[in-house]
Amino acid sequence: MLRKLLLMLLICTIIIVGLGGIVLAEENEIEIAFIRATGEPYYQYGSQAAEVAAKKLGVKMVVYTSNLDSAQELANVQDAIARGCDGILIYAVSLSSERAAVDTASKAKVPIFIQGGYHPDLLPLSAGFMDNSLKEFSKPLGIWMAENVEKGKVAIIEGTLGRGDAEAYTEGFKEGLKQNPNLEVVTTISAEWNRQKAYEAATNIITAHPDLVGLFVQNEDMTVGVVSALERLGKLEQIKIVSQNGAPYGLDLIREGKLQYTNANPPSIASVMALRLLLGVIKGEVEPGHFYWAPTQLINKDNLNVTYRWDASEEEIEQWLTLPLPEPVIPPPVLFTL
Repeated sequence: MLRKLLLMLLICTIIIVGLGGIVLAEENEIEIAFIRATGEPYYQYGSQAAEVAAKKLGVKMVVYTSNLDSAQELANVQDAIARGCDGILIYAVSLSSERAAVDTASKAKVPIFIQGGYHPDLLPLSAGFMDNSLKEFSKPLGIWMAENVEKGKVAIIEGTLGRGDAEAYTEGFKEGLKQNPNLEVVTTISAEWNRQKAYEAATNIITAHPDLVGLFVQNEDMTVGVVSALERLGKLEQIKIVSQNGAPYGLDLIREGKLQYTNANPPSIASVMALRLLLGVIKGEVEPGHFYWAPTQLINKDNLNVTYRWDASEEEIEQWLTLPLPEPVIPPPVLFTL
């Protein structure tokens, strides 16, 4: 009888310990909040890739969308902290909202990693920053134009002015274009990152400069509108186009021969790498407060099949998890003001 009782106690102990182990595993599961500025495709692809990576790493992820609303963004940060998230990965709405987000997370001792919108004052309070040098990002596009177009008139279709990013892209492109003194930028028009406005801008440019030979369009969404305008006007074969982002529809334009060159800043691999760095900070394996260059890739028709795609497959994302982590670099000056 005593032996049976001891055996039952032993079995119960094993069960309790086993259950306790399961509960402990659940309690120790890392949870990350991914807060994106909007639900636009760029941010959607970034969060989707991060979710796939998180699942493969055994990490729980909750996604918030701020809808370009600073108050909503701060509420998202506060909610992530309140629900006990171990870290926050954020694309901020603006520099001022970013500051509020970092201050709030820092006071709560929750690591926060920022993608884009770098500001040196916030770096010591953060888990890290990942961004591009905007001038250097667009400079190779100017160099390509200088090397591949002999002479003539070039135009630039910019994004929204006033934040500093569109202006920096223009400056970088012009710097690269200087390598060919026979090319002249004859006009620069803002289309505010809008496809229809880019269509109208391209139409107006060709009306004023029918002999145009080159166009720098600052993102591929606008490029779709530009290509439509040039096709209607019968000018697509005459004009070389360079752009930015590496979006799926941008790669389609390259594949079709309608866009010659683009510089990609894929949100997919950037978000996966940012997630890995944030997890490293949480686990004490990566030192916080460092700056990292976001992954970029120059793409033309010759390397379409080896790009870091926005719409990466699970297999591609799994491969990215085996790549070395980005190395921290000396932080640049302020890249642009949001």
